[in-house]
Amino acid sequence: MNMNEYLWKSSDAASEMRLLVEGAITLYEEDALSLQSLARDNQQPEAATAFDTIGTALYNLREHLRKLQAMQVAVTESKVSER
Repeated sequence: MNMNEYLWKSSDAASEMRLLVEGAITLYEEDALSLQSLARDNQQPEAATAFDTIGTALYNLREHLRKLQAMQVAVTESKVSER
């Protein structure tokens, strides 16, 4: 596999991962946040903490994917400008 193929395939994979994490965050914000409040209200701090941890992981994953995609764009643009 040459560099152009690698860039194309990795960019495509990152886009798919970004869509998946955005969907997971939407579900988390719509459903899990209310469950987290319920857990807190029912004195179940472990469950509330678990929901919080899941949210943190999702938001961090999205940020890492954003950075990855920005790097891929920069590399692609530099390859194009070399031509």
